[in-house]
Amino acid sequence: AMELSELSKDSRVSELSAEPVSELSHMSQQDEPSSNEIAESPGKNEAKGIAPVEEYERDAMGRILVCDGCIRGPPAHVKNQMDLLFPDEANVKVCDFARDLCQFSILVISATYQDEGEYLLEPGEWKRNDMFFEYRLKEGEDLRLKGNELFKQGKYSEAAVFYRKGLYYAAFDEAQFNFELQDNHREYVVKTITPLRLNYCLCLLKDDYRPLRRPLPNLEDRFTEIIHHCTEVLNLADQKQAGLQDVDRVKALYRRGLARMAKDDLDRADQDLRAAAQLDGGGPDLRRAMETLRELRKEQRDRQRALWGGKLAASSSADADADA
Repeated sequence: AMELSELSKDSRVSELSAEPVSELSHMSQQDEPSSNEIAESPGKNEAKGIAPVEEYERDAMGRILVCDGCIRGPPAHVKNQMDLLFPDEANVKVCDFARDLCQFSILVISATYQDEGEYLLEPGEWKRNDMFFEYRLKEGEDLRLKGNELFKQGKYSEAAVFYRKGLYYAAFDEAQFNFELQDNHREYVVKTITPLRLNYCLCLLKDDYRPLRRPLPNLEDRFTEIIHHCTEVLNLADQKQAGLQDVDRVKALYRRGLARMAKDDLDRADQDLRAAAQLDGGGPDLRRAMETLRELRKEQRDRQRALWGGKLAASSSADADADA
């Protein structure tokens, strides 16, 4: 990235002129347009290829902010920004690539992480991007407690709505979680979001579950949703994130194993249940699940044996007829 000190070396670049640097060195100070003149005549300056000064972000010292070699500003001015930074290469093909890359970077930075949980918001409720960090997690915790009350009443589908809505508020995308939050903030997030994920998966596993509202998954896709959220919890465990306990890892392995059994992914379901048994020692629910898994694997082997046995018998009969 270009250092700010490099911009200040040339007075013309600091004034955001589009003139080539080689020509600027022969110009007198009286010929330089001031920042006030640029700001007062934006249309005229834009015609000359000079963007208005107010279009660019500045720090507390009034210096232009430079990010990845590019002056920060709206994407519409990216071309002019790159010409200012590379005046001698304005017509070179590689500069066109850098210009496109700059525009892409700005668009990515300005994009906001979208979550379908926003469909669960009632009119007038706050969106998470408009809330401070602490308020987002507080809202997620309150929604979890409301979901717990509904779960105790056997209203699993209604509880799933509250858990999913809590995930909308408490979840942060990977870049935010890893690079924008401090260690104590990440621990706070993990302690809030882990029970939301696990309780949400438990609701989806219930036979009485029904998708009441978008984005809750339908009966066919719910097992894929469970695998996703349990895997997110286990990824935090693999990263040894503070705030996660061994019992959370056991629950995630157990519930992911049940979802994989439902999807007939018996080999990976067996891996999950065995890993959970090593951590937990094998509770009654886990033993029942492993017994169910053994029965399913036996049925699977019987079906394969019948399928391949019938094909082999048919092949042997055809060979015998050919020899006759």
